[in-house]
Amino acid sequence: MQRGLPQQMLAEMALRDFNRPSVLFHGFANESTGVDERTSAMTKLRDLDRRIDGTRLTGQAMYGSDPTDPTSAPLDVAGYTFYYGIFYGGPSPEAGTSNALALAHKTYPHKPVMALEFGDWLPFDGSEDAQRQVFRKTYPAFAANLDIFPAGYVGSTVWWSLQDYWTDVPGIVVERFGLFRPDGGMRAVGVEAQTSFGRVTAPAVAVPKVVSGGQAVAVPVPEPSHFAVHLAYVLVFPCLVVGMLVAGMLALRRFRRPRLRHAT
Repeated sequence: MQRGLPQQMLAEMALRDFNRPSVLFHGFANESTGVDERTSAMTKLRDLDRRIDGTRLTGQAMYGSDPTDPTSAPLDVAGYTFYYGIFYGGPSPEAGTSNALALAHKTYPHKPVMALEFGDWLPFDGSEDAQRQVFRKTYPAFAANLDIFPAGYVGSTVWWSLQDYWTDVPGIVVERFGLFRPDGGMRAVGVEAQTSFGRVTAPAVAVPKVVSGGQAVAVPVPEPSHFAVHLAYVLVFPCLVVGMLVAGMLALRRFRRPRLRHAT
């Protein structure tokens, strides 16, 4: 932050993606440490983002192991990575996730809680059922608190699918989090996710009729292009100036030419 590197990166990305409607959020950090330092950094980056753009929601990805992390206070959403039962939180993904969500909501009662990562690797023995069981034990905690429900507060749930790929570079271990096999077929957890995500529907409620009081304004007709006129001006005007200078020099030369006197 003192060297201005995050500020420069944020400014470049915000200006690059300024007119891209697919960019919904500007994220400032991912699983970072520090409290006071990070809160200060988030505030400064938020202020910079507001000056440059201001149309995107701001957030970061905090460690889910500390759902009371206060450093998203300056930001619009409270984003976490949730790996209960995988990296921390005991053997029960469901209980750990539910408790963490409740603490996160208590910490940020007026912000959407964004589950930016959850999931597990496919075991190296090739069994897909263990991966599917992690989804079955974790996702219900998110689904029960989705913000499509009146008391809900969870704005997103993302299964972490990086990084299934093939490479010729030696020594790189393939992280088999993905929903798809290397041959393109869907893994068991992919079927589970497709079914569960597709089942998410808001409760049927009466939608009040909204009547707009705004007045339609016709789009102004663009002015005709004056390119031809400008081009002609650029070409003709210098020629006229040069011609006038040449004519003036010739006239001055004739005026100064000495006249011969004839002897009488």
